[in-house]
Amino acid sequence: MQFFTPPREQFFRPLTHDNRALCTAALRALHERVHGANADYAETLTREVVLDIILRALADPQLRAQAFEAEQPVRPEEERAYAGELLRKLKDHGWLEDYRDPIDLKPTLKLSRAGKAFSETFSNLDDSRAKTRQRNMRSARKALTAFIATRDADELLDAQEFASRVVQDLQDDIEYFRQLIQSLTREALAQKVAWSEFNDFIEKRFMHEYAVRLVADSAERHRGQIVEALDEVRALDGELRAQADGHLLQRAPWLEQEVQGRSPLLWLADRIENMVEAACSLKLPMLRSEMNNYVRRFTSLLRQALSLDYGAESALGRTMAWLKERPDSQRDTLLDALADRLATCEARLPGGVLRWILRDREAAHAAQSPLVVDDESRLLAMLRRAEAEAFAFSDRDVLKGLLPLLEHGPVALDVLPVATAADAVRVLHAVGAARSAEGRQLRVRARKTDAQVRNEFFAADNYVLDVQPTDRLEPPSR
Repeated sequence: MQFFTPPREQFFRPLTHDNRALCTAALRALHERVHGANADYAETLTREVVLDIILRALADPQLRAQAFEAEQPVRPEEERAYAGELLRKLKDHGWLEDYRDPIDLKPTLKLSRAGKAFSETFSNLDDSRAKTRQRNMRSARKALTAFIATRDADELLDAQEFASRVVQDLQDDIEYFRQLIQSLTREALAQKVAWSEFNDFIEKRFMHEYAVRLVADSAERHRGQIVEALDEVRALDGELRAQADGHLLQRAPWLEQEVQGRSPLLWLADRIENMVEAACSLKLPMLRSEMNNYVRRFTSLLRQALSLDYGAESALGRTMAWLKERPDSQRDTLLDALADRLATCEARLPGGVLRWILRDREAAHAAQSPLVVDDESRLLAMLRRAEAEAFAFSDRDVLKGLLPLLEHGPVALDVLPVATAADAVRVLHAVGAARSAEGRQLRVRARKTDAQVRNEFFAADNYVLDVQPTDRLEPPSR
């Protein structure tokens, strides 16, 4: 579809004039009025409502200076005429369109499809407004559960949409912290501390947004339940899968080009699992690292500012300003005098504050015993190494012990041998190894059952492990 077609030949022209900031503010307020959290759906969007939104934007002194000359009286008729002209431009270029209310048949206005999309972008870029908490991981899990219960194709498509938003939200957060670090660098070069950005992060964003995303809506917390739900989706028989594939192609025709002859249901399941895996293994660690870098750098700059006191009114600041203004000869004279005075000083760290004990330099060090290597020391070292490696299992080692058992068919956890503590630990690691990257390469699948496995070591949910046949496995999406 061609975008710049009637009535959108000059869609972005209202944003190319000198009053583009005023136009952007009006579009952002219009989107909040119609589609925002505080939208009033009882009142239709008439021409008077749009004019009132533009006039409110004109009340801002900075935006008003773009429309009228500074310090010049402006009559209300001129303001209304200006608002009407801006409204006409938005209609002519495709941001707004006429709409007739089907209830009372009165002429009203509404944001066009393109106008709604771009005004929503302006609204999302406004960091000053309060944003709602993200619940995309929980929403993806609930959508998968609803699809399993009702076989509604829309629920599976919603789960894929929510899973894609998880990765996008984490990437946006990573970019946000990188911008904060750049702001810290600029402020530090200007001998300032970025208090406003740090306070906005702590008071507005961390408590209400990042704390929820890292705890209640954490990708790691819901990862296991989502993987179990995807296993149930993949386990649908041929008839149910064919019906689901037909409904998916009917609801989302774009899937036919993406799947290229494969099952849309299995393609969506693989896509959701890949995005959850990327969020857990890649994006979430990057977010924690960027957040840690920002807080650590801000703390370092704050300590430096408090210790050095490089303000213009401090003694150090006045000395630096004096040195900057004086010629080289006077600078050398002052620096030589300071060097002579500081030459006889001894710098020490205050032991009472840092809890460090000042030791005598002449204290004799304790004599170290000679290194003895004999049969007893070798035996002790071997025992310590064996104790350390007794319960250290890798996914490859667990799968190596499971594959011979799986060659004869599916195996449940309650039938695996648990004669020793090592066997019990291997059983506990079996599901995780099957769902790991190596387990997927070996086509090992873990399906949860309604029963439980109980023995003298632990009690947990029972799973059935098997090797998925090659002819039923869809190739992974790229």
